[in-house]
Amino acid sequence: MRKITPEIIFVKEDPWRIETEVLYLPVFENKFTEDVEKLDHLLDGELNRLRKLGDLKGRVGEIIRIYPRIPEIKVKRIITIGLGPYEKFSEETLRIYGGYIGSDAKNSGYESISIITPHSDKILSDRSLYLVLEGFNLSIYTFSLKTGDEIRGIKKIILKEPAFDTKPVLERVEVLSEAIYIARDIANTPASDMNPEKLENYVRDLFKEFPDVEIFVIRGRELVERGMNGIYSVGKGSSVEPRLIILRYKGAQNESPIALVGKTVTFDAGGLDLKTPQGMRDMKFDKSGGAAVIGVMYAVAKSRLPVNLVVLIPAVENLPSGSSYKPGDVLRMYGGLTVEIDNTDAEGRVIMADAISYAKKDLGAKIIIDIATLTGAIVVALGNHAAGLFTNSERLAEIFTKASERSGDRLWRMPLWEEYFEDIKSEVADIKNTGVAGAAGAQAGAAFLAKFAEDVEWAHLDIAGVAWVQQEGPKKPYYPKGATGYGVRLLYEFLEILRSSKLVFLG
Repeated sequence: MRKITPEIIFVKEDPWRIETEVLYLPVFENKFTEDVEKLDHLLDGELNRLRKLGDLKGRVGEIIRIYPRIPEIKVKRIITIGLGPYEKFSEETLRIYGGYIGSDAKNSGYESISIITPHSDKILSDRSLYLVLEGFNLSIYTFSLKTGDEIRGIKKIILKEPAFDTKPVLERVEVLSEAIYIARDIANTPASDMNPEKLENYVRDLFKEFPDVEIFVIRGRELVERGMNGIYSVGKGSSVEPRLIILRYKGAQNESPIALVGKTVTFDAGGLDLKTPQGMRDMKFDKSGGAAVIGVMYAVAKSRLPVNLVVLIPAVENLPSGSSYKPGDVLRMYGGLTVEIDNTDAEGRVIMADAISYAKKDLGAKIIIDIATLTGAIVVALGNHAAGLFTNSERLAEIFTKASERSGDRLWRMPLWEEYFEDIKSEVADIKNTGVAGAAGAQAGAAFLAKFAEDVEWAHLDIAGVAWVQQEGPKKPYYPKGATGYGVRLLYEFLEILRSSKLVFLG
């Protein structure tokens, strides 16, 4: 795996006294911090003059470049990053600050940079450093298949030496950044280069260095023989065999595993209920749920988190052909329920239902979390600002709320009332794979999955609005265009909170 975090050098003196190409300086709307005041004194009040002129407002994302000619200041340029009102200082402020730094440094081609880290009494110093580096790492990610496309990387970061052990901070930020890069790479890769077979090969290669991770795959007709007609039926329209990829990691003793199920439609044309050309354009991202859980397993195995974890990746292509499954088909799913196919483009819930049942019945999971780019309806409800959370467990809802606050992966709990289960009843089968046309589509998808997760604690994350940066959506500086890797940080934090893991620098 490629190393992501550049070399970090901690110095005892002020970072602007070390020669680098640029110093990044945090500036708030209504407050100069101690570091800013100190530097302003050396600059003979230049920052205050710019503020009085209205050129340095400190608004979020505002960037001002200053070129100092003072012997005590060794950096070639100073770049101020606006962070908004100081009263609104939060963990996300630090993450966004790191994102703006990384984005600017990457686009400018800087190889050596210095950073002043802002602090707040509400956030521990080690946590502050972690968040800035996390935002930085996520912003410098690139994905390109251009011939000869080489990007100069940032090689060195200068920071003032803190009064705490930085090793756990740097180790954690590196592991989670690697995991998010993995998830982004999988989601961003064109469908022809990451179909179900190639994804299986990718996963096998990725986990070669982790003997603690067992890999088991059920593919093709074996799915039918085992009763997994949902996965098989959705994928049989493709020439590439559908499969269920299962990863198992045992980091704890005598505990039932926690199961993560990730929707992995490597390309979704809609099947016979064909999508429009525009609706099909971004459907390589329909494997983002599977990409996220693969990233989580990587982070868990790399950090040796004390959990028993199984990751299930139902991988298919949903294509129209003479062998495609059809509207009106009735499938007997793994576990026995029958499902009427009302729409072949509501396929994600069908493949995940088999995986959920397998996790419950064969793997003994008592907690099952699924994550999926499931419905356009959740985008209508929440836009591109949050994932939808559906769950049958108040305990899981509480843990996910805390994990969301810690990770920055936003979510919002959605209702799952009994009426939504009425909406998916079928006249010819136990249930159908759609609800009421044009109404509560996200709830219909969640209710469908809930039917297969009875008798266990279950949560469903609908990430259709946050899995990739859409042209019309908001752009955070640590989200370059394309896949976001949403869910990796959230699920890792969820597992840590669930296990009550204690890491000193987390506060």
